[in-house]
Amino acid sequence: MARENLVFNSLRLNMNNPQHVKINEILCSIDKDVCKSKNQFIIDAIEFYIENFGKEVLIKEDNSTRYVTTDELEEIKQEIMEAAMTEARREVIRVLGTAVSGSRVTESVAKAAIVNTEHEPEAPQDDEVVSGLATSWMPEM
Repeated sequence: MARENLVFNSLRLNMNNPQHVKINEILCSIDKDVCKSKNQFIIDAIEFYIENFGKEVLIKEDNSTRYVTTDELEEIKQEIMEAAMTEARREVIRVLGTAVSGSRVTESVAKAAIVNTEHEPEAPQDDEVVSGLATSWMPEM
């Protein structure tokens, strides 16, 4: 095995810590028929822990250069479409409500104007100033 392909990590156990004592007892008494080495046992244990606990929780993510995934883009697209549809529905309801209420107001105003003109004909009013101005333009006979 070439030494350049190896990476070394150390494991330090404190014999005053009961958890560390327990780990040391297991490592010292590993059955070679089950696990071929302490190294392989530690690798298998770490791999099992990562698969069952979740890599995302253990690894610190570098947020400086994060890329958007296709799934995230689809989620964003869905959210934007839903928001646009909701706003469009609200606007249509607002426009229809205004149109319906505006036509009813216009109809009632028009009916009131018709009713007022039919029952109360306006009497001609005689204004002295207007009559004087109108007659001043008329030629004298």
